Amino acid sequence: MPLIHDPRAALLALTAVAMLAACSREAAPPSAPADSGAPRAAVTDAAPPAAAIEPAPPATEDVPPPEGVLRAYVFECDGGTQLTLRNLYREGAIALDQHEGPRRLPLVESGSGAKYSDGSMTFWNKGESASFERGGSAPVQCRQLVAASLEADARERGVRFRGRGNEPGWMVEVGPGSRLLYAGNFGEDRIETEATTTRGGEDAGAEVFMAETPGGRLKVSVAREPCTDDMSGEAFDHVMLVERGEQRLRGCANGLR
Repeated sequence: MPLIHDPRAALLALTAVAMLAACSREAAPPSAPADSGAPRAAVTDAAPPAAAIEPAPPATEDVPPPEGVLRAYVFECDGGTQLTLRNLYREGAIALDQHEGPRRLPLVESGSGAKYSDGSMTFWNKGESASFERGGSAPVQCRQLVAASLEADARERGVRFRGRGNEPGWMVEVGPGSRLLYAGNFGEDRIETEATTTRGGEDAGAEVFMAETPGGRLKVSVAREPCTDDMSGEAFDHVMLVERGEQRLRGCANGLR
C-alpha cells in the first residue's frame, strides 16, 4: 500500500500554502494514521498528499515510524465527531482515543486502503478520506485535519511548543529536551540544533530559547498570551517571537505539554 509522506518533507510542499496564514497556515493533509514512515521534524506547516497506510514491521526498540508517516492523526467526521488516532506502527494497529480510554484497532485485510477494526469499531482510510463505523451503525465519512494532525504528531514526539507564522512562511518547534527547530522562508531555510540555552523572558510566564548557529544567534521567545491568526482566525494559546540576525518574526504557538 502507498504510504503517507513525512511531515518534514511534506511540510516543504505545504509550506507555501500553509504559511499563507498569519500565525501559520496549514496545507493539504497527509492521510490516515498508520504505517511506515517516520515523521521527522516538520520543515513547515504542510503535509503531503494523503494515501492509505499500512503499518511498519515490528521493531525491537522504540524507533520512529518510517519516513512519511505521522505518529498521530486527527480526523473530522460528518456530524461533528472528531477522532484522534495514534499510529501504533510497530504493532500494525492504531489507537483511537475514546472517553473511556484508548481503543486499539488492529489492521485487517481489505481490498483497498488501510482498514482497522476490532469487530465492533472500524476505521477505514482511503487516501485523503476515511470512514468510521461504530456498533453496527451506518459508517460516517471523515476528513483529515492537517494542522491538527501535525500538532498531534509533535505532541507524540515530545515537542513542548509548536509555532507558525508567515511573510515569509516559517515554523518553529521547541523540544523534546533542548532541541530547537526553525524552518523559514517556506522551508528553504532550516536550522535544527541541540545546543540551546533557556531562560525566563522579561514578561511573566514567558520563556526564551537561544542557540548559536552559523548564521548568527537564533532566539525564540514564547509567552502565554492568546494569539489569533489574522488570516485564518485560528486561535492559539501563546505568542511566539523569532529573532535571527536582523530578521524579526511574530507568530502564534500552542503549548503541547
